[in-house]
Amino acid sequence: MNISFSKFFYGVASIIGITAILYFGKVLLVPLCFAMLFAFILYPVVKWLTTRGVKKVVGIILALGSVFIVLIGILVLFSAQIIDMASQYSNFLDKLNSTLEKSVAFLNDKVQIIPDIESQTILEKLTSVFSDSSFLIISDTVNVTSSFLSFVVLSVIYSFLILFYSEHLTEAISRFSPRKNKKYFLNMLRQVQKVGQQYFTGMMLLILILGVLNTTGLLLLGLDYAFFFGFLAAVMAIIPYVGTTLGGLIPTLYAFVTYDSYWYPVGVIAIFWFIQFIEGNFLNPRIVGGNMQINALFSIFSLIAGSVIWGVAGMILFLPMVAMLKVVCSHYEELEPVAALIGERITEVQREPEKGPLKKIIEKFSN
Repeated sequence: MNISFSKFFYGVASIIGITAILYFGKVLLVPLCFAMLFAFILYPVVKWLTTRGVKKVVGIILALGSVFIVLIGILVLFSAQIIDMASQYSNFLDKLNSTLEKSVAFLNDKVQIIPDIESQTILEKLTSVFSDSSFLIISDTVNVTSSFLSFVVLSVIYSFLILFYSEHLTEAISRFSPRKNKKYFLNMLRQVQKVGQQYFTGMMLLILILGVLNTTGLLLLGLDYAFFFGFLAAVMAIIPYVGTTLGGLIPTLYAFVTYDSYWYPVGVIAIFWFIQFIEGNFLNPRIVGGNMQINALFSIFSLIAGSVIWGVAGMILFLPMVAMLKVVCSHYEELEPVAALIGERITEVQREPEKGPLKKIIEKFSN
């Protein structure tokens, strides 16, 4: 066995360089990656429209416009419930203070191993925090909204350009491969596009199913704003492993503070536990997980690395990016160990077969 220290250090330097590019190029790369995934989803739609006589530009505009209309409709529904909840902000604070007083009184009365807690001091600090943060919430909301709109505009522009120049980009990227391997290189690109397309379409279907299940369960329980909490938890399921738990924590806290009976938060916990059990064992593996084929170790690693480098966007994007990286690595002999390390099982990839001496001579004279 031999080890090449030069290759080892080249590999380490490449990882450090790529990480630096991802970190410092976040503003440019995050909307570009989202646009690329949206382009992967919409490419079959645009191709179907163009085969039926629709001009390519018109087909792209129709596809992007349909997605934009759906997103606007969802935002309008969410905004209506958020505005209604904001109008009850003062009532929520009163109920929060009352709940805190009861909790402090219970601890002082029942738990003797800790000193008594001064509820008035805590209430004053809590009230000052909420009153001071109300102005910050408004300013932060304006900043986040403007950033989100600029992000959406950039993503739409990138998606349009990627779809418009799809053939040109594919041909240009294929030039990185030798001409004799062009067919296999294009096959690799199709597989990469298929992984991104299946991941996002699977996630959209999963969000729809989880949103309906969450909303139905909360409506049966009698919780206010069931649609908002149900689909908010479903959207947060995009973040692997922790998204569903965080999505269920918000309505649980709301039920605990808002309602007098403790059966409401207990019911919310039971509903989300049951739905998370179904999602983790049946829905996600069949709708999304089967397309990724990434082991749990690298799924968690990509989640943590994405959160460190790109924040929430990285937690969403890094998992499909690692899945596409696995496809690329599996088509190169030198990178096969990386694909085997990322994947759930080791699979053989069809490559161009080696040509024997006789076949080389025949091809030489035939050309």
